[in-house]
Amino acid sequence: MMKRYIKYIRRKWANISFSRNIDIQLREPIVSFTFDDAPISAFVNGGRILKKYSVSGTFYISLSLMGGEDPSTRFTEQHLKDSIAAHNEIGCHTYGHTELYKVPFLDGKADIEKNQEEIKKIIPNLTLHNFSYPFGSQTQPIKRFIGERFKSARGIEEGINNEHADVLNLKTVKLYEKRHPLDYIFQKIREVKQNNGWLIFYTHDVQDDPTEWGCTPTYFEAVVQKCAEEKIKVLTVNNALNQIENGET
Repeated sequence: MMKRYIKYIRRKWANISFSRNIDIQLREPIVSFTFDDAPISAFVNGGRILKKYSVSGTFYISLSLMGGEDPSTRFTEQHLKDSIAAHNEIGCHTYGHTELYKVPFLDGKADIEKNQEEIKKIIPNLTLHNFSYPFGSQTQPIKRFIGERFKSARGIEEGINNEHADVLNLKTVKLYEKRHPLDYIFQKIREVKQNNGWLIFYTHDVQDDPTEWGCTPTYFEAVVQKCAEEKIKVLTVNNALNQIENGET
């Protein structure tokens, strides 16, 4: 309980003491689908569903998880390459899936930089432009470094990004099937359509027997299909930021 409280306080202090706000003024809403870690099922099932609806997503990866002990759950180099070929974005987690508030700043910084170094050994021309905090864990020094290195960082605080959004702690809505029924998710889609904001969904695995941090392919497709029915633009995090910054939406 004490560790959770310390984590909460450090994350809150990081956001109170340092932020980079962007003014999101959209003529139409944007939705982004993101995956953390990302298990094979996210690449295979999540990627297949996105492709079916001719849209792309953002996969925040920790390279230390690649080719892990359980081959059924750990992604491979080929999954990364296939995902990029399908016009998805590869984003940065930390190399070791490190909970950043638990380690000294320089160790956390090195772990983040190592993720970029390792991805370049696989795909030399790939630069990771956007970051996601593992476990939502933040400190002020790490957040400042991320602000120098990345275009954005996604946290785990729930909400829709609009008006003065902190681009270094973007809000999100979890696609955790055991926690949020589809009615709840559809309500969030209706909300973003009403306020012309930027709704970022995130999940982990997409499989028939999901973990508490994931969802089934049926659930995931229902959300993607709902966005299509509502004619909401679906973009990767990087493409959404480009359009917001260029005033194209």
